[in-house]
Amino acid sequence: MPYVSPAGREVFVSRFNRVLAVLVWAAAAALTVGLLVSVHDARLLYIVPLALFAFIAWAMLWRPNLVVDDDGLHLVNVTQSVRIPWEALIAVDTKYALTLYTPGRKFPVWAAPAPGTTRTLRATRNETRGRVGRPNVEDSLRRPGDLLATESGAAAEVVRRRWAALQETGAIEAGRADETPVDVRWHIASLAVLVLLAAGTVAALLLA
Repeated sequence: MPYVSPAGREVFVSRFNRVLAVLVWAAAAALTVGLLVSVHDARLLYIVPLALFAFIAWAMLWRPNLVVDDDGLHLVNVTQSVRIPWEALIAVDTKYALTLYTPGRKFPVWAAPAPGTTRTLRATRNETRGRVGRPNVEDSLRRPGDLLATESGAAAEVVRRRWAALQETGAIEAGRADETPVDVRWHIASLAVLVLLAAGTVAALLLA
């Protein structure tokens, strides 16, 4: 779900994923403390795989976000950050997660996953609560990932609304998608830490 900064930038993170990250960190911290208190031999090396799990939780569940502003879309995924100017955007989809399309490329937004069955049912109940009878035709045809009570649906609604508003005001120059560059930057430092922790985990499991 989003929060809005004073500058009008709307920032989306996955609250569900962040809760999972906190649970992973809590479990890793508890196990680490248990090892430090009760173990005084090579089994202390098991702290290394716990650090790996904690880092993966940060990279996959906590860090990802989507920023929407008048200049474009900035998404931070697990392995890369992407800056998409509005002129480069050609489509928005929510089949598996919020996905942003540019000419010849697509970028899933890790911070806005589509809901599972249980979350879809809960979101549908939330959106139809208080209505008399069945939802209208537009709602009944809406894809689960477009439901406004879901993370993908809430983010998609903001992206589409901002995109349409900028098009209506002429702030976006039409026909420039093919020539507008999309900036993609790999998370080199994070990937290096992941490789080191993975290698350390293998060594720790062999030695312990």
